[in-house]
Amino acid sequence: MNGHPFYITWSKQKGGLTYPMDKVEDHFIYSNNEKKLDLSSISYQASFGLRPKFIENAVKKQLDNFSIVAPKAVFELKTKVTKELINQIDLDGGKIFYTVSGAESVENALKMARLYTGKKTVLARKPSYHGGTLGAVSVTGDWRNQSVQTLDQWTLRIPEPNEDTDLSKTSKIFESNSDLAAVILETVPGNNGVLIPTKEWLQGIQKLCNTHGVLLILDEVICGFYRLGTPFGFQSFDLRPDLITLAKGITGGVIPFGAVWTSDKIHEHFNDIVLSCGLTNYAHPLGLAALESVLKYLSDQSFQKHLEELLKEFKKDIESLPQRTRVIGALAAIDIKNAPTWKDFWDAGLSVIAQKDRIILAPHLNLPLDLWKETFKKLEKLLA
Repeated sequence: MNGHPFYITWSKQKGGLTYPMDKVEDHFIYSNNEKKLDLSSISYQASFGLRPKFIENAVKKQLDNFSIVAPKAVFELKTKVTKELINQIDLDGGKIFYTVSGAESVENALKMARLYTGKKTVLARKPSYHGGTLGAVSVTGDWRNQSVQTLDQWTLRIPEPNEDTDLSKTSKIFESNSDLAAVILETVPGNNGVLIPTKEWLQGIQKLCNTHGVLLILDEVICGFYRLGTPFGFQSFDLRPDLITLAKGITGGVIPFGAVWTSDKIHEHFNDIVLSCGLTNYAHPLGLAALESVLKYLSDQSFQKHLEELLKEFKKDIESLPQRTRVIGALAAIDIKNAPTWKDFWDAGLSVIAQKDRIILAPHLNLPLDLWKETFKKLEKLLA
């Protein structure tokens, strides 16, 4: 036993990484009475800090109204917030299917794509992570896919952008497979290194999908809700996906929640065909209340002004480092041989995503500018 009565995620149970937590305040984790600044948004989801009062208050208010509904219930909050989310996505209509996690969003997007096309095979990238459930991990390409039994017989890997700049190899995959239902891509793969594709490459994939009648699913579980600097990541690349998967920042991590946006042609397909998708906590009212508060907060002019300033300084500072870096919006990767360990950063009062020869930063979108500048000096020292 690992000393705890619960499992440690994505870890060997003996010696798996854990840390004691006393409390959280604003942008800090308190561990053994020491302050640790969260530069990872916990796991990319705490986009508005660790005690976002505007979200917490919205959830409390909804608790005083009602907190349990049937999946088929129609109520004002459900209709109002869904329309607001569709308007923010701004792709000429569409419809939302609600979930309670990013993996479930991916699962249901894959099911819808297969139901719509009558085909099974999905194209995906090797450096990718789409979730830990069976369907989601089957299209995932990183190490998580290697450790479990998957549905890989329905997954084909496409060449990486630097291996196929003109998409000629990828085009042959489209041409030689008649069972293609969809392509699923993280708009920018986050946890596999903030791998920022060119606009031309992504738009080339979009064109191949359109030419061959293959659906484009964009996984925006990390990239949505201003993580890349635009309301949704696809807007940074002028794309028009058929399905978009959402979670994490959708409620700032306060309530487990997620969603799938589908285009009109997808949802109209199910007008007279059964949609075999459903969840007990579908469109949960606490999740909807949290989402409503997030959408309102994101549209506030003071937040917009702050975000613009923070992203400008974040990009400038990260790109000034001598190491190889990649940065887009509030998401950055720093490549460094023999990188400091997670514990090195933790002992210095910082919580980052530390990987072999790389660290990833995903700060809170409302992180005060002076706190970032102070923190960056610590980062420079640690990385020197």
